[in-house]
Amino acid sequence: MDNLTYKQASRFLDLATMGVRPQDVDDLLSLDNRQAWLEQQLTAPFAVHTDRVAYQKSQRGETESTQEMRVCAWFDIAFWSGAQLRQRMAFALSQIVVVNDRDAQLSPYPEGVANYYDILTKYAFSDYKTLLYHVTRSPIMGHFLTMVGNLPKSETGVNPDQNYAREVMQLFTIGLEELNLDGSKKLDVNGDPIPTYGDTDIENMARVFTGWFVSNGSMLEPMVADDTYHDQDEKNILGQNIPAGLTAEQDLDTVLDILVNHPNTAPFISKLLIQRFVTSNPLPDYVQRVSNVFVQTGGNLGEVIKAILLDPQVDVEQSVNRAKLREPILAMTHLCRALNCRPGSDGVITYDALQYRDTFNQYPLGAPSVFNFYSPEHIPSGSLEADGLVSPEMSIIDWNQVIKMSNLTWKLLHDNGYKTGSNSKQELYLKFLISQTSRATITP
Repeated sequence: MDNLTYKQASRFLDLATMGVRPQDVDDLLSLDNRQAWLEQQLTAPFAVHTDRVAYQKSQRGETESTQEMRVCAWFDIAFWSGAQLRQRMAFALSQIVVVNDRDAQLSPYPEGVANYYDILTKYAFSDYKTLLYHVTRSPIMGHFLTMVGNLPKSETGVNPDQNYAREVMQLFTIGLEELNLDGSKKLDVNGDPIPTYGDTDIENMARVFTGWFVSNGSMLEPMVADDTYHDQDEKNILGQNIPAGLTAEQDLDTVLDILVNHPNTAPFISKLLIQRFVTSNPLPDYVQRVSNVFVQTGGNLGEVIKAILLDPQVDVEQSVNRAKLREPILAMTHLCRALNCRPGSDGVITYDALQYRDTFNQYPLGAPSVFNFYSPEHIPSGSLEADGLVSPEMSIIDWNQVIKMSNLTWKLLHDNGYKTGSNSKQELYLKFLISQTSRATITP
């Protein structure tokens, strides 16, 4: 038993969900065990985004899916589905292993993009190698970072495309500079950061990702390998030798082991996840505790997220090292879940959810580049800069965005609807659910 206060339970759920509903707090207080709650979440059944896109299409009476339906399906799930920790984890992962529907090769395939998000959802609590394996074989990622159809030099006379090879190291695993287990940078004898990889590593890594092709023209099925077009010569990556004669599958398996077991990956990924869930400026000891769990469990993301959310640092109050600005899209999912927002006229789906294109400066799988919506090292000018503190989300928040968010919130609360309709199924309305524990009056 944790002997949780209402404040502690609310704080915990605030970090672990897409938004806290009053009944959720009551349920956690009744359970009074955060670890047990987490264990339940790890195995809870979860919604499938491709299914919800099909439901969106059906409810709208359309014959073709669109990216708007995909985004609205995401909102449907965020607002109303269970397995909230998994949904929150998938959203965090979507900002690490990034693709976006703004890419001209991806925008015509909303089901394919939704399926990519389902990969993140399905493997949200797997080991990190398994997640990366399925991400790598996704045709959506294959097109986004131009790995699909990558051919060896023996076929083309030029080196293979290096796009995925570079980003799988820089953004998905080891980062640019060598790290200690606590996330701090290792320095050379001159006090300078030490690069994690060089051009030769990129060139050899690119050779690993040759011979992969779309399966039967599908943007849903995993890519398949044709070893006829795979570079099977010897490779040397990050100081480790990959022998000649391996198939594309064997090379992929080998290089993913190299990347996930690299000493940088545990602190690099652990710190990114702490930043997405708990605090923008985690103390080194916090990062090291989570990194140790990553190493000890072989990158088991379920164990990693438990370590993040059960760490003593979560309950520390009045510290800049527990502060995190809630990003705009999560601010609105939190508000709408707290107020039980539902469509009018017995509607069952969202339409143009919360005017997302014009309101948040972000939407799921809509980052402007592979570098996400913001840098995890963004330091705003002013007092944060003076104190050497980062606030990644601040880079997408400006006065124009604040005014739009404020207007949307005002319309939702004051007019009981965020557009202009009255009891329209294309608009969200508040259906208050008040906590029994808070001793407030329950409104039907």
